[in-house]
Amino acid sequence: MEPTLAAEVAPKARKRPLPDKTRALVLFNPKAGSVQPGDRERLVETLNEAGVANHEIVPVEHMSRRFFAKAKKFDVIIVLGGDGTARSAAEFSSRDGPPLILLPGGTLNILPKALYGELAWPEALKAALERGEVTRLTAGRANGEAFYVAALFGAPTLMAKAREAMRAGRPLAAWRRLRHAMKRSFARGLRARPNREAMRRAEAIGILCPSFSGGIHADSLEWVRLDAKHLLDLARVSVMAITTAWRNDSSVEISTCRTSDIVSLGVIPATLDGEPRTYFHRVRIIYEPKGPRVIALPQES
Repeated sequence: MEPTLAAEVAPKARKRPLPDKTRALVLFNPKAGSVQPGDRERLVETLNEAGVANHEIVPVEHMSRRFFAKAKKFDVIIVLGGDGTARSAAEFSSRDGPPLILLPGGTLNILPKALYGELAWPEALKAALERGEVTRLTAGRANGEAFYVAALFGAPTLMAKAREAMRAGRPLAAWRRLRHAMKRSFARGLRARPNREAMRRAEAIGILCPSFSGGIHADSLEWVRLDAKHLLDLARVSVMAITTAWRNDSSVEISTCRTSDIVSLGVIPATLDGEPRTYFHRVRIIYEPKGPRVIALPQES
């Protein structure tokens, strides 16, 4: 008897990204922006339902490069926390160690959304365990320090310190930092270039990874130059930043880069994935095509 056409073309079942008896290390941050009371118990329940009964939950305070180096006995590292927690896990993880599942437990969740779309963390965890694929993140490095969403440089980034002071309940400190940011703005002390082009002045520079736009892989980083002339330009771009409309603003120039140099006569205030940093005189940006291993959902073609 000849085989039926259906039997001939039946698709192969998708292979699970992890072994049947998965051993999972779980990093849990109860203080993350969207983590709710009872989510630890819900996390345990979701893991058991997914067949991952062999798991160990530890607080995020244990994260360090040395801690991750000892985590190779696990098959996967699951992180439920905010954007900062996801970035730290990606940075500390061994390039040849267990893949990461970075769940959306924060406020913006830009990196988790690139990996799992708009799924809430329980659904994202189930989907990653059942049909995810192991891949590598595209990243950037600023003087050797990794970022996985965006790095911003220039006086406008000082506003991030004002925001952190407000979050900490220190309104006077926030006001002082905001005034400092305004005073530093338009000093025109920043110069930058993508790749090996000529240096040009800028009010701020942004280096964007594919995850900023919802992707995972790219052949380069996105290079953004803000050439704001006065506060109105800065305010307009800041307001439009909640959408993609900022890309079409007259004060914004966009190109791509695999390297970038940013220089100043003094300090260079910056943020890496939203976390404040300070550099002195020069920052060298390098594109990193093979970042940490992660489990992501297959992207639609």
